[in-house]
Amino acid sequence: MGKLKLLTKSIIFSTRSRRRFFTFVIVFSILSGATIILISYFDNFSRQGLLQHKGVVIKASEFGTPGALLLSEATAGIGTIPAAENVIYYKYINFGSSLRIVSMNPQYPWAFTDLKPNNLVAGHFPQKETQVLVSNAALLALEDTQGNTNLYMKPVVGTSFTIGDSADSEFKLTVSGIFKKPAIIEADAGWEWIFVTEDAFDTITNNEYLDLGADEKFVHSISIIAGGDVFSGDAYDNVDDIASSLIGLDTANFGNPIFTPKTDKDENRNMMLLSLMFGIFGTFMVSTLYSYLITRFRRREVAVLKAMGYSKWSVRTVVLSEILVVAVTGFVIGLMAIQAFIYFSSSSSYVYNIILSPTAFLSFLAVVLSSVPGFLLITTRILGVRPIEIFRQK
Repeated sequence: MGKLKLLTKSIIFSTRSRRRFFTFVIVFSILSGATIILISYFDNFSRQGLLQHKGVVIKASEFGTPGALLLSEATAGIGTIPAAENVIYYKYINFGSSLRIVSMNPQYPWAFTDLKPNNLVAGHFPQKETQVLVSNAALLALEDTQGNTNLYMKPVVGTSFTIGDSADSEFKLTVSGIFKKPAIIEADAGWEWIFVTEDAFDTITNNEYLDLGADEKFVHSISIIAGGDVFSGDAYDNVDDIASSLIGLDTANFGNPIFTPKTDKDENRNMMLLSLMFGIFGTFMVSTLYSYLITRFRRREVAVLKAMGYSKWSVRTVVLSEILVVAVTGFVIGLMAIQAFIYFSSSSSYVYNIILSPTAFLSFLAVVLSSVPGFLLITTRILGVRPIEIFRQK
């Protein structure tokens, strides 16, 4: 109870000089925002830049041609890759000249090379078995009771439809998202793509809803997510190792692996690390300056605490709490400002929630905890204040 009361007093003390308090809150907000932006670069591999940072992609021959990689060949051709964290097969059903139903991994929806979060026009990626993703160029054909197609409509989020001959099928699919169809469609640009979860793909292809032959199910591409950490760079080594093992693979249906070499990624990563270190160093310097100002302008308050019998540890707690209150307040404001910027500047319906991301946690550690060493450096100065300071004039 005594410690809680001590912390409460510390918070009250921190706001007594409002000008100093708000000035340093703004400074910490700016530093926090810069640190969050820098650290978010390293978190980027889990979103937009997943394949750029940790991915190797190999594609089958042209989308829908007779030489395309069959499912059994894909499994046999890849084998086991020790440095891989995930191997994701993007399978599809060949509907001739009009339609391809492609599987999607809900955990890595944008590991498909042509689907990134900024390609979403509306809605979200499929997460449930009955949800699908369609392109903004799609047209759904509606039939009357006699089976005659008499109306075409653009799909919207929430549109339900069935695939197959029976309009009464219990397996209904619902549009969860609409994506911008990329211009680099292989072969015939008139093909329509529908992306479903892996579970839905298995349900559709189990011959209960579609009568498919073995030669109608193919693998479009295989995305291999390398294990390892981007900070240390071992993920980059794993990407190179995986790509090397796939070059010249004894399967004619594979193309050469597509990946960003380690040498191309290291230079950019090192520059960002250097910038990040400068940001953390800046936070350290600002917190040290703030600690120094506290000992300069709050000498009388510290002297009163010591005269009242506060121990050295209690005095440290009061002053450190004030520093942390300012740092945490600045960090929260900076984090909210960055989230607002992401929300209002996003050109798609996909908005990255940076508040709940590893970026926010790492930024908090970098900004808030880096203020502690600055305080410790001047601890001697704080504890050197004597109770006699009470009688000195301001």
